[in-house]
Amino acid sequence: MTIKEVIEKTDRLRPNSFSRVEKTDWLTDFENRIYNEIYSLHKCDVPFTDTAEMTEATELFVPSPYDELYTLFLCSMVDYSNAEYDRYNNDMLMLDSLYGDFERFWHGTHESSLSTVITG
Repeated sequence: MTIKEVIEKTDRLRPNSFSRVEKTDWLTDFENRIYNEIYSLHKCDVPFTDTAEMTEATELFVPSPYDELYTLFLCSMVDYSNAEYDRYNNDMLMLDSLYGDFERFWHGTHESSLSTVITG
């Protein structure tokens, strides 16, 4: 899923006045979090996207069927910023659940890059 696709879907679900730049910045921060918390812990060929180089055409890390994370995240940011706290809380419950599912999937299917030393 590209940044453009996420922004367009979010705008359909949550019409808002936030700029595309603001939404791209939010996605950039979230992408950094995913990389640091999940991808960097494993031996895999997921290239780190230089966030300074991200554009609307940038393909985001998380694959389908977990890529809905991005839309949930942007919806949550829009709702939080608009003081729609009930909607925000619902968004975050769904986001946390899907993020956890993705994290378990990734950890279970990719070798850790952390070396364990066992001493006797």
